[in-house]
Amino acid sequence: GELPPRLDTARSRIASFLRGDPQNLAFVRNATEGVNAVLSSFPLQHGDEVLSTSFGYPACLKAARRWCESRGASLVAAPLQFPVEDPGKILAALRGAHSPRTKLLLIDHVTSGTGLVFPLEEILSWAKSRSLPTLVDRAHAPGMLDLNLADLGRLGATFYSGNFHKWCCSPKGAAFLWVSPYWSEPVHPTVVSHG
Repeated sequence: GELPPRLDTARSRIASFLRGDPQNLAFVRNATEGVNAVLSSFPLQHGDEVLSTSFGYPACLKAARRWCESRGASLVAAPLQFPVEDPGKILAALRGAHSPRTKLLLIDHVTSGTGLVFPLEEILSWAKSRSLPTLVDRAHAPGMLDLNLADLGRLGATFYSGNFHKWCCSPKGAAFLWVSPYWSEPVHPTVVSHG
């Protein structure tokens, strides 16, 4: 009986830190679990595509591929080459790989393998102009970058998942999923149980 109010208190503190509404935040064990919650809930259909990049976090790309295959959809990874000397090349690669079948953009904010900070505002603006829902894997961003979930939501982000055990130095198992209020109903946890 003590845990739910304590989680609410923690969620409010996290929302203040991330500058977002606590009603749109859920705790998950890690960012990849948050990504899976979105992918398992997202209404992909046969022939649809999920767009990402070749720099995507391998676990998230594997999850996207698995959820796509289960529905007859495809994962498309826009090819990037390291080093990326011009951030505009990231958006150009996404534009080149986008198609009318693209239904979801899965994008890193900070890539795991290279440490690159993607030009998220420009990517979100481009995706919003195409009414393309965006799932941002922010595993490394909390504590490393100044995050404002409310602003990024206005820019067009639909989902964010991030870890606190990296730059925030929390124990492993501390992570969050933020969901736009427009998408809160269809998104469910990967494991459905009490609560």
